[in-house]
Amino acid sequence: MTASMMMLRLCGLLLMCSTLIDAKLDIISGDTDVQVGHDTLLLCKADSEGDFRWLKGDEDIDEDRYVVEKFDESTSKLLLNKVEVDDSGNYTCVFDSDRGIEKTSYQIYVYQTPDFGTTQLHHEFLVNQTVSIPCVVSGQPAVEIDWFRNNRTVKDDGRGHFRIQPDNSLQILGIQQEDSGTYTCEGRIKGRPITRTLKISVVVNEPPTVLIRQDRKSVLAGPYTTVSIACLVKGVPTPSISWTLPSTSDPSRHKYNSDKSELTISAVTRSDFGEYVCTATNKIGNNTAKFILDVSERPTVVLDQPKLEVIPGETGSVICNATGHPTPTIQWVRKTTEEKMMNVEVSELIFENVMPSDGGLYSCIASNTAGTTTEDFQLITWPGTPDKVSVAPGPSSSLLIQSTPVRDGGSSITEYILQWKKPSEDTWRQSAVKPTSLLEITGLEPYTEYFIRFAAKNSHYQGNFSTEHKIFTQSQREPNSPILSLSEKKLDKNSVSIPIKQLKDGGSPILGYIVRYKGNKENEEWTEKEFPGNSSKIQLNNLQYDADYQMEVYAVNNNGSSSSAKINFTVPQPVSQPALGKGGVVGIVMFIFLILMVSVDAFCCYTNHCGLLNFLARKLFGHNISESKGMDEEANNSSGKKPESGDPAAEA
Repeated sequence: MTASMMMLRLCGLLLMCSTLIDAKLDIISGDTDVQVGHDTLLLCKADSEGDFRWLKGDEDIDEDRYVVEKFDESTSKLLLNKVEVDDSGNYTCVFDSDRGIEKTSYQIYVYQTPDFGTTQLHHEFLVNQTVSIPCVVSGQPAVEIDWFRNNRTVKDDGRGHFRIQPDNSLQILGIQQEDSGTYTCEGRIKGRPITRTLKISVVVNEPPTVLIRQDRKSVLAGPYTTVSIACLVKGVPTPSISWTLPSTSDPSRHKYNSDKSELTISAVTRSDFGEYVCTATNKIGNNTAKFILDVSERPTVVLDQPKLEVIPGETGSVICNATGHPTPTIQWVRKTTEEKMMNVEVSELIFENVMPSDGGLYSCIASNTAGTTTEDFQLITWPGTPDKVSVAPGPSSSLLIQSTPVRDGGSSITEYILQWKKPSEDTWRQSAVKPTSLLEITGLEPYTEYFIRFAAKNSHYQGNFSTEHKIFTQSQREPNSPILSLSEKKLDKNSVSIPIKQLKDGGSPILGYIVRYKGNKENEEWTEKEFPGNSSKIQLNNLQYDADYQMEVYAVNNNGSSSSAKINFTVPQPVSQPALGKGGVVGIVMFIFLILMVSVDAFCCYTNHCGLLNFLARKLFGHNISESKGMDEEANNSSGKKPESGDPAAEA
């Protein structure tokens, strides 16, 4: 600042403080600490007039260097222009007046502001290194240095990993990530409150490290299987992450999170197996971690043909191709409960000299640690030849054939071909019937010799015929007796209904039933009726009540009639309603008349004390009734009412 401006300030201070200063002599100045090259002004103020003299230390001021002027008779000024460091010192104002000599002193400190020069403001170090952070400060007088971090003094107590070096640099032993941040270097003029700070940033770099917690994983391939691979990465600066995947893997099923630290594979297939490499890279370097994905795949079975048709005596084969991981083993198993199960561990199953018993289902079973898959194969050939056959005559000129089960040749029996002929015939006649336990040939001639044979047929082939059997059909005869169910008969007044059944018709349809019946009266004749052959009951009407009957029933076909079926039954007397005769009517009328008489007499007794009931009461109970009657009369008389004439009570 200029001398004139300094003078104005001092004058103002002088005026302000003139009333506040109690001392007789005082030095007024702007600041004790003055920066090199600046001006400073000292005013010496006395309370009276006199002469002034200035000393620096014990010597008079060099007026060639300093400007000394008398402001007025009571004020003197000392101007230090563009001070230097050696201008620091104790300045004394000596005042000589009538009262004597007075002195007052003022200390001036001249300093050069601390300067950090070209001290580096940013440092990057590698983790675990021992590093030094310099802070070069110049200034006068001597400058002291302090280090701060997070508003706290960094102490070198010998126990931590911070050290203050002789050159005032900060040393950090084995620097770590937590040592990153901003450090403050403070330069302070020794002994004075003159400071200046410099902020220095420290970054601790760290090469990438990569960790995958699980180095191998085994999963089962499938549409619902999902695998996540987490790559844990550290490093400063923050590393970038990349993946190296198996060449067979399908990227369309890969999904990464925002920083690519996690890879998710959905609907895992066998092609996803292999090595996955996670690589982290920053400017310090790179690092990798590997993960092995082992994908097990349930076996897949493919047959070169699902079924094979082979004629007996020929050869056939089927190949079972199985894939999966680990490589599956193959087994062939015969699916039957009739024979011992086969167990062949080959991919090709060969059938040599095929027989009907070879037909059926075979299973190719592929197994590995991931599971088991089965595929069925069907071998079809001719059905077996029927053996152990029995033939017997059947009803109505038919023949019944029974045989043990026939091998179906690998396909269910759909029908049996029945053939028959007479010994004199060259051509076989035949019919096809559904497979049942009992086969029947119908429409044959009665009591005739026939040759019989039959063969099984499945959905593809007809087997060989059985050996021929010779047999006679039965001759036609009369039907058996019908069966009458007396326990199920129904009576309706003088009618009866009795169920009838015909079990055997003798080889000829029932033409009708002949029914004969009569009551228990002497010399009563049989009554005869006919019923159709398809009748299910015998209905007889207009029978006599309270009568016992005999009944005989005959079944008739073209060959004659059966023996009779006989039963007895009774038609009971109907339940009659009791009749009301003349005596009953008279009795009812007399009873009603008696009720009326008693009612009238009771009314007369109650109202007028007359009648038979009143007379009987008087005889039995004396004058009680008369006395009560007198009381009633007195009441009536008091009311002015007279008893009627002709009333027995009144006359008495």
